[in-house]
Amino acid sequence: MNTPKTTSRGVQEADVWAAADALIAQGLRPTIERVRQHIGRGSPNTVSPMLENWFATLGRRLGVAGEQDAAQASSVPEPIQRMAQELWNTAREEALQSASAALAEREAALQAAEAEQAAQKEQLLQRETAMQAQKEAMNQALQLAQAQAQDLARRLDDVQQHLQDRDERMEELREALAQASRQKESLQQKHSEEMQAAALERQRLAEQYAGNERHMLNEVDRARQELSNAKKAAQEQERKAEARSQELQARLERSEQEILNLHTQLQAAQNAAALAQERAADIKSLLEAQQRMAAAGSTAEPGALMASGARKSNLSAARRSMLRMRERRSPR
Repeated sequence: MNTPKTTSRGVQEADVWAAADALIAQGLRPTIERVRQHIGRGSPNTVSPMLENWFATLGRRLGVAGEQDAAQASSVPEPIQRMAQELWNTAREEALQSASAALAEREAALQAAEAEQAAQKEQLLQRETAMQAQKEAMNQALQLAQAQAQDLARRLDDVQQHLQDRDERMEELREALAQASRQKESLQQKHSEEMQAAALERQRLAEQYAGNERHMLNEVDRARQELSNAKKAAQEQERKAEARSQELQARLERSEQEILNLHTQLQAAQNAAALAQERAADIKSLLEAQQRMAAAGSTAEPGALMASGARKSNLSAARRSMLRMRERRSPR
């Protein structure tokens, strides 16, 4: 009798044999599934060889084996021997079928495992190829990124240098603007002072003209009154009245000459005022020219020379105009 075996899963051959004996006692054929259900554990691959060993020893245990002596064989009833033989054949066929099914299942599982392994191998190859392509792409991207980083670094240096140059240029422009602003304030102050002086001069001339005009009018009125008185006394003193009349006539002519002179002075004052206004306009034009020249970064000397030449030309023109007016109004 074979020694019971123990598997790594805890199912012992004695358990399988005991389960098969119990099934025989119940009048049932011991099959792999029935033995597994009776034990409550064990896989078909584990139970199948143990059940085959049980069937292999069943004939000797029942006393129907060919090696036994005739006495022992005769001691077992023939129906039991036939029954044991039938059970043996049935169990053997079922064991063969179970073994074939298990073998087919193993072969199918092996083929599935091989197919899965081949698929996994193919996937691994594809993954390795993809990873290699990804690695190359990453290397190219890294090289491109490094080149871009170097280019950006150069651009950053250029931008920083450009910003530094621009800051220096802006500082120079700020200084030039401040200087132009100071010059503008100075010119505005000077222009304001000249305008105030011109206004005072116009006021003085107007007051002087008004005073002289009132004085001349008073003289004319007085002369006329004296002339009237003289005419009244003409009957009595015809000769004296004639002389007095001539004298008054001379005084009247002198008064008219003085009035003409005052008109000439007034015209000269008006010309002076106009000249002052032209000078103010020249100063304003000079200021605007200096502002434009300061904005363009050039000096203001050419504009000043041009404005000075313009003022001299205006002064000469004013003098010539006054001389012509005096010549026209002087007695011939």
